[in-house]
Amino acid sequence: MFRRNALLFSNTMLRKVFGLVAECLPSLQRDPTAIQQPCQQHRLFPTDAGWYHLRFLDFRCLNECHLGYEFEITLESEQNHFNSASILEVQPQNSYSKIALWLTQQHLTGCQAVRFKSQLVPLCQALASIELINTGQIAITKLSEWLTRQGTMPKGRFTVLKTLQHGNSFIMHCQTTDCLSRACYHWLQQQAIRYQLLYVRAERH
Repeated sequence: MFRRNALLFSNTMLRKVFGLVAECLPSLQRDPTAIQQPCQQHRLFPTDAGWYHLRFLDFRCLNECHLGYEFEITLESEQNHFNSASILEVQPQNSYSKIALWLTQQHLTGCQAVRFKSQLVPLCQALASIELINTGQIAITKLSEWLTRQGTMPKGRFTVLKTLQHGNSFIMHCQTTDCLSRACYHWLQQQAIRYQLLYVRAERH
């Protein structure tokens, strides 16, 4: 019985993921460059504030101790966003599978428009940067109101010790700076998925 229920849940989740893609397809067809970025037509963290939406390629732990953590993070970029960067700021993002699971639990689809951060955006995009926990059933008419009460996941600020460019990617040797950066470090280590998009910002000397 348990295996049968697990299989039914797995099939339901797969249908939800395919449903997300199907609902997003019209918007993707209007913007062919967004094929790899479903429902990312709006930027919640704008470029004019220094934020870039870049693809996460790799993560490697280098040293873990009570003073902090050192690691390497690899980001894809065709521009020199990280030249002479002294601080790297990262906004954690939920994976598509985690968003799809939350939507399944709520019996919701992902591309209906909601008000979030003073913008009208697809629900799946609004869910990308907030803590997704079991909140009980949320009425679809209350979604925008519920979203206004949710904070984004804590950003991590890392000291950049060294940067190496390799083709269209940058390998950055970083170190945690405080408890929030350590929380983001653990998110990168345990939850970040290769090729997913991350909001990142670099500060220079």
